[in-house]
Amino acid sequence: MDIDLVDAVRLANTNRQKRKRLLECEQELDRRAAEDNAALRKARQRLYDEALVPFREVYQRLQHVELAELAVVERPTVGDKAGTEPRQPRKITVPPAVRVLAGGALLFAVPLVVGHAAKAVPYHAVRTFASASTGRAIKTLHGAAARNATEAWFGRAGGGGRAAGKGLLDKIEATSASLTREVIAKWQAQALEDSQQKKARDLDRREAETRMRQEEAPALHERSTDMQRVLQDLRSELVRRLPSFTTLVEACDDFARYNSRQRAEVAAAVDLDGLAVTVMNCPITDADERLTEESGRVVADAEARLRVMETES
Repeated sequence: MDIDLVDAVRLANTNRQKRKRLLECEQELDRRAAEDNAALRKARQRLYDEALVPFREVYQRLQHVELAELAVVERPTVGDKAGTEPRQPRKITVPPAVRVLAGGALLFAVPLVVGHAAKAVPYHAVRTFASASTGRAIKTLHGAAARNATEAWFGRAGGGGRAAGKGLLDKIEATSASLTREVIAKWQAQALEDSQQKKARDLDRREAETRMRQEEAPALHERSTDMQRVLQDLRSELVRRLPSFTTLVEACDDFARYNSRQRAEVAAAVDLDGLAVTVMNCPITDADERLTEESGRVVADAEARLRVMETES
């Protein structure tokens, strides 16, 4: 029993150190993601305020326009998910019954009683704090259902079923105070070790997820930087074209009277507006927070089209 308890305590210390290390890694990853998101949202906001809104205010004055309707675009807000959002640290909960056992409440109470009273102490503790295999709190059950669930809980703690649990309780009732203390102490150590083993498995999964995030972080940062650069280039190109476009519309707001050069100027501005909306609405990550292939295609397409516009102007 002493060896089991030492192993459980050692595992608890290992889990605590691993959790601390993982938490530090996750916080650093979240900090970098938050910085990228803030920069990306700022780029989207500037494109919207300084280029899209002024262009559309002028465009709406045009009459008899034969071009396609402008794509819908909403004002960016702080809550927009432009890229990768910081993850909330995962909390690993410990069942109430395990907290009671780990704290030693039963260990100190049991040696004071023997017989039926010795059996009653752990029995009622489990009925008060534990949950049935269905996840339902045993204290919400009544009669035979509560008794069966409690015996089954003791059986699971010992690696068996309900019959094993009933046998353990009968043994506690029939033995001396010394043996009762030994049985319950071993049961406590086993319960503590089981809870720490579960924590260890959860932490292993969490460590794998964190390692994957660390491996993907450079690519996510690079994609965010590329997206910011494209948004800035789109803003600059729209702002550059805006004075000429405004002058054109103020001189004549009837698109039907425009010559081919003037119509081409309007079409290019509308095309640039649509491209800006596409880039603004493209997420960097998917529902599983993995880098999207779509964002890579959108960035590459936008850069190619901007280069063509530069050569044509």
